[in-house]
Amino acid sequence: MNPTQKQFFVRRGLSKSAFLSFFAGRSLGGLCVLVVCLMTLSCRKLAPVNDMQAGQLKLGPTQFTDAIPDDYGPLIGVTQNPQYPAWATLWFQKPDKTINAVFVNINQGRIYEKTLTIPRK
Repeated sequence: MNPTQKQFFVRRGLSKSAFLSFFAGRSLGGLCVLVVCLMTLSCRKLAPVNDMQAGQLKLGPTQFTDAIPDDYGPLIGVTQNPQYPAWATLWFQKPDKTINAVFVNINQGRIYEKTLTIPRK
């Protein structure tokens, strides 16, 4: 093989791999653009949430002013409202999976006169 043929052979090999990588990159890029277009076309605008869809939770009277009823079930969480740091919410789960929230004032050592009941369906 003379130097000219060798040079042509090397360039041809490089150009073939460059050719393949160019089209592989373009096809991958084209595939990504196609996927983004399909995802955009499949999007739907969500309906606005109004009061009819949200439902109303029930605030009921507290059974005891100095105790939490045992039928509320085990304590599953405690949260505190940053706007009212003296109040903590104790979250309980009944055996039927209903959630009860009891509001306790830590500074005054008292239970709020209403509890929140969240049914599970």
